[in-house]
Amino acid sequence: KFVRRFDANSLLYITRAADYFDMTQDLNPAEDAPCNTKYLVISYSSDWLYPTYQAKELVRRLKRNGRDVSFCEIEADCGHDAFLIPDERLTNLIRGFLHGVART
Repeated sequence: KFVRRFDANSLLYITRAADYFDMTQDLNPAEDAPCNTKYLVISYSSDWLYPTYQAKELVRRLKRNGRDVSFCEIEADCGHDAFLIPDERLTNLIRGFLHGVART
């Protein structure tokens, strides 16, 4: 399915960008996060590229800096690519979050 949905070269570039991405490059990026923004952090339990413990650390830093943040971990066994597979759980989390933001 991935081959039909994604060009091979785009996957190479995305993979390279992910390899070079370093969330720890800035010592505390949460300090610079906009204050009036609501954040939703979602992690997949089997994601080896951005594991849940890193997502939880981001949530901890955002909260420590007074940001409004929600967190959810989705159980999945598809690794990092789990977000590419249609999943009603993800859809419902994002839908609920956006509806909540729209009401405020």
